[in-house]
Formats: sequence, C-alpha cells, structure tokens
Amino acid sequence: MRSGKATDSSVASTILDPVINIRGVGPGRSALLKKLGIETAKDALWFFPRRYEDRREICKISQLRPDRSSVVIVKVRSVISRRSFKRGIDVCTCEAEDDTGIVRMVWFNRKGLDKVLKEGTSAAIFGLPSFSEERIEFLNPDFEVVFGGSDFGGFTGIIPIYPSTAGLPVRWFRKFIKTLLEEYIPFVHEYLPQSIIGKRGLPGIREALMGMHRPGSEDHWKKCRNRLAYEEFLLLQTALVLRKERLKRSEGAAIICPGGKYYSGFMESLPFDLTSAQIDVLSEIFNDVNKGHPMSRLLQGDVGSGKTVIALALAAAGADAGVQTAIMAPTEVLAEQLYSQAKKFLSNGGLRCALLTGGLGRSEKNRITDSVARGLTMVVVGTHAMIQDGVMFRNLGTVIIDEQQRFGVMQRGDMLSRGESPHLLMMSATPIPRTISACLYGDMDISVIRDRPEGRKKIETRLVDFTRIRDLMQFMIDESVAGGRIYWICPRVEEDGQNDLVSVEKRHKFLKKHIGPLGIGSIHGKMDGKLKDAALEKFRSGETKVLVGTTVLEVGVDVPEASVVVIESPERYGLSQLHQLRGRVGRGGRRGVCLLLVNKTDEDIAERLKIILTTDDGFEIAESDHLLRGPGKISGYEQHGEAEFKIADIFRDSGLLEKAKEDAEFLVLDEAALSKEERFKDKLDIYLRPDVTVPLKR
Repeated sequence: MRSGKATDSSVASTILDPVINIRGVGPGRSALLKKLGIETAKDALWFFPRRYEDRREICKISQLRPDRSSVVIVKVRSVISRRSFKRGIDVCTCEAEDDTGIVRMVWFNRKGLDKVLKEGTSAAIFGLPSFSEERIEFLNPDFEVVFGGSDFGGFTGIIPIYPSTAGLPVRWFRKFIKTLLEEYIPFVHEYLPQSIIGKRGLPGIREALMGMHRPGSEDHWKKCRNRLAYEEFLLLQTALVLRKERLKRSEGAAIICPGGKYYSGFMESLPFDLTSAQIDVLSEIFNDVNKGHPMSRLLQGDVGSGKTVIALALAAAGADAGVQTAIMAPTEVLAEQLYSQAKKFLSNGGLRCALLTGGLGRSEKNRITDSVARGLTMVVVGTHAMIQDGVMFRNLGTVIIDEQQRFGVMQRGDMLSRGESPHLLMMSATPIPRTISACLYGDMDISVIRDRPEGRKKIETRLVDFTRIRDLMQFMIDESVAGGRIYWICPRVEEDGQNDLVSVEKRHKFLKKHIGPLGIGSIHGKMDGKLKDAALEKFRSGETKVLVGTTVLEVGVDVPEASVVVIESPERYGLSQLHQLRGRVGRGGRRGVCLLLVNKTDEDIAERLKIILTTDDGFEIAESDHLLRGPGKISGYEQHGEAEFKIADIFRDSGLLEKAKEDAEFLVLDEAALSKEERFKDKLDIYLRPDVTVPLKR
C-alpha cells in the first residue's frame, strides 16, 4: 500500500501504478476494477462518468414534485427490514421527516440498512418521489448519513455516475475516485503544445480531468470535455497529416495502368455500361496507381452504387501489372458474394481467383495458400483469415478493404504488411458528411459515387402501424406468390424481460404460426457460421420466403429476389443504419419496398423518420443523422469505450474536428517546433502505428 505521495522523479511509475497501490483497494476490489478495464492509476483517471446527476438544489419535503429528482434532508422516524418470501427479496422500509412533512423510503435487496439508518439518524436522500393520497414515497433512493450538521460529503452538487460492476458499491467508487484525484493528479503532465492551448483557450490537462470527474457546472464540464475531445482529434489529425506526407515520399509501389489483357477482358464481360461516376472514380484511381507511390484512397458509395465493379477493375489491372490483389470483407457471407462476382467477371479471362475464409478445411486452405504464395492465384477474396499466420503473398500490390468501418484496429495494418508498399483502396457504403470524412480520413484521398446504376429503381418506403399487421401479412403472401422475398428486421435476438422490444425468436414464432407455409427462416449474430450459411442458402433458393433477423443483414446479404424489408421499431436505429437496411432490397429487377413497423404512429417518431420516408440519398440522410445527434448535454454524456476515442464524437464534435485538422496541418508544417514537443510526440507515436484505424460509430 502507498504510504505517501510519490516524488516528481517517479512520474512514469506513479501514473502506471497498479490500482492495488491506491488507498482503499485490496486484491478483491482490484480484480473487480479490472473487469471495468481499470488496472492502473492512469486507467482510472481516464475512466469517465457515463452521466451526471444535478443535486445542487436542496429542498423541503413540502417542495417535492413528482417530475423532478430532488435532495431532501430528513430525520429517520422508523426503519423496518423484512424478507418477502413470496417475492424472494429483502425489503427495507424507512419513514422519515423534516419540519414540513413525512416521506417513506423503500429499498429492495439492501441488507443492513436498518443498522445504518437508525431512529433519530439524519440523512440526505436523493431520488424521484412518487405521490399518492396516502404518502410521498422514494423507491431505492440514494442516501448519505449526515454528520456534523450540514456536512453532506460528496453527496450534493453535480454527482458523477460511473459505469459499474457487481461488488463495487457506488459510494465506495466515488471515494476511490476522490482518493485517486488527490494522489495522482499532481503527476499528470501537460502534453499538448502550449501554442495550441493558448490559441484555442483550452484548460490544462489536470483541470480537464478534474472537471470530468468533479464538474462545477454544465459549462465547466463542457469546457473540460471539449478539451479532451479536441485532444483526441488533434492527435489523430496530426498522425494522419504525417502519414500522408510520408506516403508521398514512399517508393516501390507497383505501377498499374488500365488497358491490359485482363482489364480489357473484364470490361468486355460486364453486361452493363459504367455510370459517369464510376468512370470518374476509375480515372482517379488509375491516376494514383501509375506514379510509383502507394495509393491510399477511400471510396464512398451509397448502397448499390457499384463499388464492387471498381474493385474488380483495379484487381484486373493489377494482374496485368503482375501483382496480386487481396480483397478483404468483414463477413464470410460478404466474402462469398465478392468471390462469386470476381469468379464470374475475372476467371473467364484466365485470371485465377480464390476464396480464403475461416470455414475452409485444412487441405483446401493449404492448397489455396500454396497457390497464393507461388503467385499462381492473382486475386484473393477473404475475411480476417487472410491475415493469419501461414498466408503469404508472392507479390501483393493492392489491398482492397470492403465495408472498412467493420474492421478492428489491427486488421488493416496486418493486411498491408503482407506486401511491399501495396496500394490501398478502402470502400464504405456508410455515407459520411463530406466535411467529416475529409477530416477523419485525412491521410487518404476520397472518391464518391453518388449515381444510381442504370435500371435501379427507387425503393418505396412507408410507415406502418402495428394495428395493420393482418394487412401486412397479406401483402407478404401476395409478394411471395409473385416471386419476391421478405426480410424482417428485429431490434434484438432474444427476449430479456427488460423492455418491450420484439426479438427475432418471438417474431419468428409469430410468423410461423400465421404464415408458416411461406417458409420462415431466421438469422442473427449469435448463430454458428454454418447455420447462418444454411439459412441464407434456403432464402436464396426460395425454400424460405421470409428471413427474420437482426442488423446482421445490414451488410453483405445480396439476394436479387428480395423485394420487401420490414423493420420493427425503426425509431431505435440511426437514420444511416435504416438506409443500409433498406438497401438490401430492390437490387434485382423487382421493385423494392421498405416498411417501417411502429407500435403507434407517434408524431415525434414520424417527424424523426421523415427524411427516410422522403429521400433515398444516403449522403443527405447522413447529414440529417449528423444534425439530429445535437451537441450533447451533461445529463446524457456517455463514453464510447471504443478504439482511440473515449470522449470525442465525430458527428457531435465536427466543429472541434475541423479546428484540430487546421492545427494539425500547422504543426506538421513547422517540423522544428513539433520536434521539441516531446510529450506530444510520445502520445502521437501511438496513432502513427500503421495498424491504427478509428472505427466509425453510427
């Protein structure tokens, strides 16, 4: 156990102290903190509240309101603890008073409260009161025994509410954080350049951390939060600008030009003409890949815009240049579909393609990896199985990553390391507002396909009240008879009894009962890969006409006969996600219909979904999604807990993101000044690793 504060000479070891060295933390609680990702003092300092409660106002019992959580100071009159054998729970009931009235407090499964809240004890309580003719009552209120008159400790003010785990009492955790701040804040040193802090009027790192844990007001919290969000953006942007500068100076990338045997054969095999946007994008790509420097380009295209054609055209041209292409997909379903397209349009010209996924048998995998290593297979389509040990390329010249936002932080770098300065094309069907994508992917050039392929019809989108479920099922029957297929999307896999959201399991049973002869299948993320494949195959073949699933259907399921998608509780999804789900239908010759099924046609829901009902432009929808998120408030703050961003939100904080990009460009231009910022450079090194990406959270 620590007996005193560390000295300045032990800064590194102090901040990285294991939490067991902090006063009040023993082996048991150290293990519980580890479950929250807290192993060191530094982890704990950057473990921020998920929300805050405003307990600054203290009122009398007579001033309580049913619509407002409040703090009241009371004296205990009586307390009774009993066991409810019928319900299997412990119940503690306490009656208390002040000079204006009486309240009752009830706690469930809180043993020992009768020993703390004894008759005559003064206590501060906080909660949302309920009113009846007989009494005012608090259910499971937070409380603090009051000692020394008005000494409420850390009970009042703006109180942080942290993500919790069983065995770590709320009050203990607050005390732990208080001790942590007292002992370790002095050893947190500023790492942002002073020029930037002065320019943007940012609080120092110590103040920012204190303000996140113990804000004095909402304005104070926002100021501290914005400093930390800006910091994350600045580090990322500086790394991106540096990466781009390094890329410009890199040599050894394959020179790829259109017009060779494989490329010409591929273009001739297409049963359709390219759109003007596809032609423009191909021109941008080939302008990049014939300079000898590695290309780094993001291709954004709305659902069904024809990004796969671009990828295969580049692969064909790469084969003409004598280099291999790896096309990486996030799921086996999508990989199989990409491989099917590659084989269809590339193999006829004699170009050997292969599919490499985790589901392959050992002998088949060995055969494919051997062919890839010898350079006989020029185009490899696969999942993360391509970055496993034993997969070697003879001459990897191009890496194409589809649905890039689905990959984790390590996978892009692992794939690139398998070649010598390979070109990189990342593709995404998740539209991002232009200003944000330009900042977030600052090390990449960006191409956009907005045109809809020839013959692709607009998807009809309607809001349907659940009271019309019989009409809906008749529509599904008629559609299946006419040759269509139906997706039915549910917000959860299983029932949990916590809310009224319908699960895949429940809806699957319901539909089997009422329209079972159509053939009702189901698919979700918890299913074994082989069961998923079987469910999809039955749906493709028409053995099942209805496929009930979760958002696992959002990416990679391409069935031309699919004509209808029903989305339950659409208000639970982001607008861009709804657009992605909608894009699963209308991909063949049939019209597409998207039905948003709601329990009641609420005006607020209808207003929020208006953009989905009125446009099918994914980029316009993304902008609206961005605006709907709003700036965020102290009461609704939540940390991401994902990748590099613990605080920042690229949509809510787009203004900070643009400022960070501006400052990053300034820093990189002044290399002499940047080289002196040792602490900033140490932080920056983490972002400069080739394996770091920032997943897009929608």
